[in-house]
Amino acid sequence: MCSESVSTAHGAALTGTTHSWQQFLMDDNASGVVWMRESLGRQTLSQLEDVRDLGLVKSFYNGFEMWWLAGMPITLVFVLTLLSFSLASGVSGLGGSIRWEKALPTCLWRLRSWLATLAGVDFATLKLQQSRTATLQDMGDMKIPRHIAVIMDGNRRYGKSKYGAGVRGHSDGSKTLVNFTDWCIDAGIKALTVFAFSTENWNRDQSEVDALMNLFNEFMHEIVPEALKRDIRVRVLVSDGRKLPAYIVESIEQIESQTSRCTSFSLNICVSYGARDEIVGACRKIATEVANGETSIADIDEDLVGQRMLTAGLPDPDILIRTSGELRISNFLLFQIAYSELIFLDKMWPEMTKDDVHAIIVEFNRRKRRFGK
Repeated sequence: MCSESVSTAHGAALTGTTHSWQQFLMDDNASGVVWMRESLGRQTLSQLEDVRDLGLVKSFYNGFEMWWLAGMPITLVFVLTLLSFSLASGVSGLGGSIRWEKALPTCLWRLRSWLATLAGVDFATLKLQQSRTATLQDMGDMKIPRHIAVIMDGNRRYGKSKYGAGVRGHSDGSKTLVNFTDWCIDAGIKALTVFAFSTENWNRDQSEVDALMNLFNEFMHEIVPEALKRDIRVRVLVSDGRKLPAYIVESIEQIESQTSRCTSFSLNICVSYGARDEIVGACRKIATEVANGETSIADIDEDLVGQRMLTAGLPDPDILIRTSGELRISNFLLFQIAYSELIFLDKMWPEMTKDDVHAIIVEFNRRKRRFGK
């Protein structure tokens, strides 16, 4: 009985206390005092925000650490790959025959250019750096090609780009030929054959053809003193001379006669030339000899045909070079270049330098010539 009374009284006291606290909180809240429960909630929320910020920092750090450990090596490999593409697109070989600016996606090629600008790298210089370094070594340790053939392409484009006139590019190209001949002699090369004017070039505008003939005539007269000084024999190889002006024919006869006794170096200039015409001409000579009883059919072989070619007496070219980035043979020395090493350069012919000659020789030594074996 007593315990029930005490319990009832205690419950009433608790109920009264609860009502008084509720009233207190309501009164305080009405007077602008923040509820204790709300204050505790805000403190907890602030702590949670601090924890969240710390978590973000840790996540960022972990992400950076993961990128540094995994992404950085991948990025380096990617950048080095772009650099290797740049280095490969220079002198020769696979890199020289693939136009990486076309093979790579545009975004990657632009990234490569941006990296070059950012790093201050001149890729045009960089891609020959290895070759230039090698040329500082004793050239006697390297095999020097005996005969180089060159398709001197890009003169017109160079002239139009630099002067606004294609003919002026041909003028610069003739000066480059003089310098290139000197560089070949200095390197120990014995013969140079260049493609100056093809049989198809007669189809160009007549004013350009006339300008080229006049330029060629001036070149032949101006080179004679230097040719005699350096013991250079000059030969002009013509497969179809029917369209050559008389004054050009006369100049050809003069320069060949004046340098006929020179033996140290052979400069062969192909004018009004086509390789198919040359082969047809050789066949006609052999057919005439057979008809006259001078040669039998059984005697006809590669050596005999080679002796009837315009390049008779010269070794086959070890290297065929074409400038301007074009990847064609263009009806040049088709019989003679069966085992020549092909090197394609992106620069125009008037832009050639002595360093390019050295780089070509280095590349020639890098190649493994098997001659079908």
